Amino acid sequence: MKFRIIAAVLAVICGGLYGINRSEKLKQNVDICLESEKLFRITETMIRSSRTDVYTIFSMLKHESFNLLAFVNMLPDEYSAESDLHTEWKELILKEANIPGEERSVLLDFGSVLGTCDTDGQMSGIEVCRELMKECYNRRSSEYHTKAKLFRSLGILAGVMVGIIVI
Repeated sequence: MKFRIIAAVLAVICGGLYGINRSEKLKQNVDICLESEKLFRITETMIRSSRTDVYTIFSMLKHESFNLLAFVNMLPDEYSAESDLHTEWKELILKEANIPGEERSVLLDFGSVLGTCDTDGQMSGIEVCRELMKECYNRRSSEYHTKAKLFRSLGILAGVMVGIIVI
């Protein structure tokens, strides 16, 4: 009987942890949108204030803390004749497994804007990306507020149900 009770308690704990994990994944999606907004804001400020080139922007971004956008730390610091900036940007973003599809698409668009046109063109491109990311943020935030509690509750409920079956 003791083993069944222990198994039931473990089932409840596992179910609760699964629900919390799913809830945290939704929160991470919201945080990716916030970090992307920070990336856009910093880049926009550097371009607007001093018309900074792309490689200087990348080296400055590496000094900021981007926990969920780890690809930022792998960007090149200096110009190289063998490398194509936009191809590297695309490859690094596509390697990031934790970035959802919509946000990935906006970040890819953002990378294609950098260094391809004059200051005004870059500023308007960044503004479009910011608006798209803001829409993603609103969707992800709404999704988090509606589904996170549901995932936690269902995880615990499933654990309790399995625990009852075990007993």
